[in-house]
Amino acid sequence: MHNRVMSLRVDSISAWIDGLAARLLKPLAGAAALGMWIVLIMGATVTNTGSQTGCGPSWPLCRGRFIPQMAVSTFIEFSHRTVVGLESILIIGLALAVWRLYPGQREIRFLALVMVLFLFLQAGLGAWAVMAPQEPTVLALHFGVSLVAFASVLLVAALVIDGRRLGAMRRRKPPSGFTPFIWLLLLGTYGVVYLGAYVRHIHADDACQGWPLCNGKPIPVLHGLVTPAFLHRLAALMLVIGVLALVVWAASIRARRPDLFAGSLLCLMLVVAQAGTGALVAATHLDLFSALAHAGVVALYFGALSCLALQTLPGALAEAVQRDAVRPSSEALAAGSLKP
Repeated sequence: MHNRVMSLRVDSISAWIDGLAARLLKPLAGAAALGMWIVLIMGATVTNTGSQTGCGPSWPLCRGRFIPQMAVSTFIEFSHRTVVGLESILIIGLALAVWRLYPGQREIRFLALVMVLFLFLQAGLGAWAVMAPQEPTVLALHFGVSLVAFASVLLVAALVIDGRRLGAMRRRKPPSGFTPFIWLLLLGTYGVVYLGAYVRHIHADDACQGWPLCNGKPIPVLHGLVTPAFLHRLAALMLVIGVLALVVWAASIRARRPDLFAGSLLCLMLVVAQAGTGALVAATHLDLFSALAHAGVVALYFGALSCLALQTLPGALAEAVQRDAVRPSSEALAAGSLKP
């Protein structure tokens, strides 16, 4: 009898936890996605203000203290670390909720693992950069890893908030070649972003004077810092052309897959805004606010393209999103129809 009572209590507590997690899941997913975007912007602030050493060579403490004496660079770096800590709590909580409420759904569980993995990888790269000086090729990886971390959180949030509708769309297979084209575009975007971060870390932002021309020429004399700066601009131009081609292709299947057409239009707007903020960076000689606007738009574009790429995946993955995301007992608890 005692064992039965204990078992009922455990089941009641478990059901109560499920109900609470079900109620909080969507707000938690939205907050985690927004928080990761803020973390990315704050990281760009650290880089563009040269505040990487604001806390000295200590990590996770700042100048050997939990709360340091504040200078401007120290405040920027310390506030970035603080927000990363808060965001880590949100992401770990979201991952735990997903694993509990989405049993057997491999896609969203895999994305939750990626989300946590890249959160810690991002933090590890940041700590490494603080503890030991790194080459620009390594430092440029930090922003790329941050982008993947943001995209993974955004994908989890999209599946949590609107997974049923998105899954229904994914049952309609896109035309042959469309899926690999989007994934190649996503890979190319990551390459352009890495090259841009590398240009920033070698201080080659002003190597190409003027925009859209580089030093007054469509193709400048390639030497020194001009070469990576010009290659970054050229790659960004090819990216805009690629997204434009994607929109034209998606328009031809608009009736069958309106989600792909709408997503490609959003990507086009963001990639044009990315190019525009890049031009603003060149015109203002790396003004802080133009640099932060560029980083923020890049992140939104990469996230939107990642969501679009996910929408092209066929078969069981799409059907998995369609299955009930929350156990019936949890749904009843969330609706208040059952009591633990």
